[in-house]
Amino acid sequence: MIRLLTFILPLVLITGGAEAAQAGKGPSIEPVLERMVTDYVRPHYADFSQAASGLQASFVDLCGAPSEEALTASRKAFRDAAYQWSRIEWLRLGAVMSDNRLERILFFPDRKGTGRKQVQAALATKDDSVTDAASLAGKSVAMQGLGALEFILFGTGSEDLAQGEASHRCRFGQAAATNITTIAGKLIAGWQPGSDFLPIFLKPGPSNPLFRDDREGLSVLLGQMIHGLEAIRDTRIGAFLDTENPSHDRAKSALYWRSEMTLPSISAGISGLEALFNQSGIEVVAQDMAPRLGDTIRFEFNQAIATADSLDAPIERLLADPQTREKLVYLAYAVKIIIGRLDQEFAQAGGLDVGFSFGDGD
Repeated sequence: MIRLLTFILPLVLITGGAEAAQAGKGPSIEPVLERMVTDYVRPHYADFSQAASGLQASFVDLCGAPSEEALTASRKAFRDAAYQWSRIEWLRLGAVMSDNRLERILFFPDRKGTGRKQVQAALATKDDSVTDAASLAGKSVAMQGLGALEFILFGTGSEDLAQGEASHRCRFGQAAATNITTIAGKLIAGWQPGSDFLPIFLKPGPSNPLFRDDREGLSVLLGQMIHGLEAIRDTRIGAFLDTENPSHDRAKSALYWRSEMTLPSISAGISGLEALFNQSGIEVVAQDMAPRLGDTIRFEFNQAIATADSLDAPIERLLADPQTREKLVYLAYAVKIIIGRLDQEFAQAGGLDVGFSFGDGD
């Protein structure tokens, strides 16, 4: 809970204006929070859990009967799991914020290549402790999640998995997939009736440690979207693209470059945040002041998603081609536009003080 509140409290806005401060002004945030849980959080965690289970099952088949077909199936299952995680990974509330679950699923950015080095060392020494899911769960977060699995399935030496010449590597992958499946189950449980967090999330009140009233609840939910989009711009696109200087581009700093999931994961992240906007029904809080703003924000989301989806090639090729690189620059700009819409126009229309900028993190 301490870590959760550390993340949340800087997002809480001081509401401005006498009208906004009056009790009872505007619609209640509680139905929005309820819809967010039932229509967004639970379904998206369920999709990720199903994909993780599929990845785990694919490793059982690959390790039991190695073949090119089995390796192809495991690689596809990895891409499915990475895609589904990208759809929900920017939710920084609840069970995912406990026990390092966020980092255990995906440790990124990893600027020093810690995960790759640790995975390579475990493979080189054939460390048996990484082939047991329970043992792996207690090791460095950098070597037990999707980053490790990508190297196992797509990194140097991964072709040996199809020939049955990498049994240790395969068992390492199976343990990592099992570990992720276990974590996914805990994320689902954390948002079910009877969990400790759910009553706190659904009911703002004076003694609630998460948010005391509707306006604080709105600021937390809006902050999830804004900070998620900032992270996509800065730590996903910004990891490989220097918008000012092409010579500073870094293709191999991109997340999922080995599996060619860089742009699909970015598209999934943006579309997941659009789904949070739509499925929570948060736009109801701004309809009185800006009845068409929700449609404008959806248009901006769709522009960014369409741009990401049009960039269907390995990241090295996208950066090397001036035309596709220009599209990447535009993608970063399109995400910035959505941030501005939410941070300024939507916040103000919802009765929040624009003196606090989500975008700048003030």
